[in-house]
Amino acid sequence: MQGASGSAEQEQERERLERALAIAQRSGNRFMQENIERELEALRQQRPSPLIEQYLDQDGEIRPDL
Repeated sequence: MQGASGSAEQEQERERLERALAIAQRSGNRFMQENIERELEALRQQRPSPLIEQYLDQDGEIRPDL
């Protein structure tokens, strides 16, 4: 179970992503919009960031196959 600071951090991240999503929607950037929507869904489900998993290895380093 997460503490209050974890919840506050998640809420801040959700707000940041929602602001970025609004910008992507206004600009018509469908690629950015889809990525932000994936991030929001992962955050809601308390899963790791799909973008981070796509580009970084388990040690937080850039994947060597990129």
